[in-house]
Amino acid sequence: MAFAPISPLTVDGLPKFLSIGYHHLINQAIYTFAELGIADRLIHAPSDHGFTVQEIIGDDQPQWNRDLLYRILRACIYGGIVESIHDDKHFILTASGSMMTSDHPSHVRDFIRLVFGPISNSCSLQLPNMVRGEGTGSGIARVSGGMDMYTFMAQPDQQEFVRIFSGAMTTFSMQNGSELVTNVDFGRFKTIIDIGGNRGTFLAQILESYPSIQQGIVFDLPHVIDQFKNGEEFELRKIHKDKWNFVSGNVFDSSAIPSADAYVLKHILHNFDDSQCVKILSSIREANENQKGKSTTIFIIDHIILPGGSLSNWQTHALDVIMAILFENARERTQDEYKQLLKKAGFELKQMYPIQAPDSIIEATVIH
Repeated sequence: MAFAPISPLTVDGLPKFLSIGYHHLINQAIYTFAELGIADRLIHAPSDHGFTVQEIIGDDQPQWNRDLLYRILRACIYGGIVESIHDDKHFILTASGSMMTSDHPSHVRDFIRLVFGPISNSCSLQLPNMVRGEGTGSGIARVSGGMDMYTFMAQPDQQEFVRIFSGAMTTFSMQNGSELVTNVDFGRFKTIIDIGGNRGTFLAQILESYPSIQQGIVFDLPHVIDQFKNGEEFELRKIHKDKWNFVSGNVFDSSAIPSADAYVLKHILHNFDDSQCVKILSSIREANENQKGKSTTIFIIDHIILPGGSLSNWQTHALDVIMAILFENARERTQDEYKQLLKKAGFELKQMYPIQAPDSIIEATVIH
């Protein structure tokens, strides 16, 4: 949202700021709707009748506050996820609300719970102190006793957060995956590895669109692989089990990375500072040093800051702030900044795909 300059002696701009506040309050109702799993209950309501609050609660949660839930549902109408039917006491899900069930493939519920949940909120509240230079570390480090995001998610008591975080990343892939996949010819390659590929949603989309690819590998940290190695995303798309695999390891250890024709780094490099990015890129290059005379291609997929008033820049700059909060020295970058990182790691930038979905893609290669 763009704000016009406001004179300190007038209140002409107040409606815009008040609107931000009201939208935030509606978001709190939507978060509660997601956290309580209301869509899982309301999905069973007859479309011509709906459910009352009592019918939504049922017999299994008698302690729930009926009046407060009714008021939350009433607010959620303005978020476009529920409708009242016949009177103001019966509710049904909208098409958008139906996407908030726990088993919906978009994982919208996880996305809402991540963005508006307690961990993201508590980390975001550290931003003023981070700007002031008070204390040290990222927002997550400040609320977790000094742990970085990866260490935090590896804790045994954070498995639910890992599941929510992974689901939210799937939401991003579901939102723009097809547009990203169709704008690049991934069919040129026999083997592709998705670095930090999580549950494999994006790689599964690639393999589905390019059946000529012989092998796809999801490479991620052990605690992630342990959760998703059953390959649900690949099974969902009926991709034969011989064409995909999950491998655990650390991307900073070149000996742990399998060799391949191409690598996808989707929402990976923006998690790290420049020196770590160079180490990651160098690690991929070193993993293929024995492929003499062959080339290795990498695809950097991120919210790339584009020149001028590019349409996707408002989303990119917004994400840039939350990256700074959640990850130490993380940031979004311009094409030129990525070009310099690639050069330091021995890669040459070959092509920029300004897809603005809001992700864009950089293709780079190295010949061994």
